[in-house]
Amino acid sequence: MGMKRAMDEKTVVLGGGSLGLLLAGKLYAAGLKCVVWTRTREQAARLNEDGLIVEAGGGESASRLPAVACAWEDAAPAAGIVLLAVKQPALTERLLKRLAELVPPGGTIVPFQNGVGHVEALREALPGREIVVAVTTEGALRMDANRVRHTGAGDIRLGDDGRSRPERLFAVERMLMQAGFSVFLSKQLDKETMRKLLINAVINPITAILRIPNGGIAESPERLALAEALFRETFEVLGPHGLEGESDLWQAVLRVCEATAGNRSSMLQDVEAGRTTEIDSINGAIARMAAKQGLDAPWNRAVTALVKAIH
Repeated sequence: MGMKRAMDEKTVVLGGGSLGLLLAGKLYAAGLKCVVWTRTREQAARLNEDGLIVEAGGGESASRLPAVACAWEDAAPAAGIVLLAVKQPALTERLLKRLAELVPPGGTIVPFQNGVGHVEALREALPGREIVVAVTTEGALRMDANRVRHTGAGDIRLGDDGRSRPERLFAVERMLMQAGFSVFLSKQLDKETMRKLLINAVINPITAILRIPNGGIAESPERLALAEALFRETFEVLGPHGLEGESDLWQAVLRVCEATAGNRSSMLQDVEAGRTTEIDSINGAIARMAAKQGLDAPWNRAVTALVKAIH
C-alpha cells in the first residue's frame, strides 16, 4: 500500500510545449522525478526514446536528460502536483473532463496560463482540488518535440486561490526552487497577473501581427506609437483591478522589449505554427472587461480581430 501511494504521488508536467518542456527539463536536471503528459503519443514516444534536450539561451550548449512521458489519453490518475503548462485555448471541455479523471480530489494543480479566466474554469471543472496559481516571466522556445531552448531567465510568482491549504503552496515553492527557478510567494498575485496581462496585451499581438521579435517594437516611431496607444487603452481598463503607476508600467513594457529583444513571443510562435493563439484570453478578455465597465476598447478589439484573421 505504501509503495502504491509513493508511485501515485508524483509530479506531472501537463503540456509538451515550450514552457512544459522547460519545466520538465529543469526538474530532470535537478534529479527530481516527474512525468510529462503530452497531447500526442508521438511526442511521448520521442521523449521516452531520445530524452529531453535543454539548450542554453544562445543554443551554444545543450543537455540531454532521460525523460518519462505519456499521452494524457493514456495517463493513469496521479495524486501530487500537476504543473499545467498548456495554453488557454487547450483548456477545452474535453481536457478539463480528462483532468477531473486524472487528478483526484486533494491533488494540486498549478496553472501557468497567460491571460485571465482559467482559474475560474479550473475551479468549476475540478472542485475539491488545490489550486496554486503561477505567473512566470521565464522565456522558452520549443525547437522540436523533445528539444527546448531557455531563451530568457525570469522568475515564477506563486499564490493560492484563497481556498487552498498553505502547505500545498509551500510544497510547490520548494519543488520549483529545487529545480533552480527563482520563486517568490505573492500575496498580491491578482496584481501580478494584471501586470503581466498588460505587458502581454501590448507585446504579443503587435509582434504576432507584424511578425517581429520583441525588440522590433522599439525599432520605429510608428511601432512605438502603436504600442503606446494599445498600452494606454489597456491601462485604463485594468487600472481599477489594482494597477497603478501608468508611466512606470509603460517603462516596464519597454524594458521587457529590450531585455527580450531577440525573443519571439508565444503568440508569434503560435501564428507562425498555425496554432490557435491566446488572443481571446488576453486582448479579447480586456475588451470584454472594458464593456462591463462601460468603456470602449477599440485597439484591443482591433488586434483581437486581426490576430484571429491571421489564424
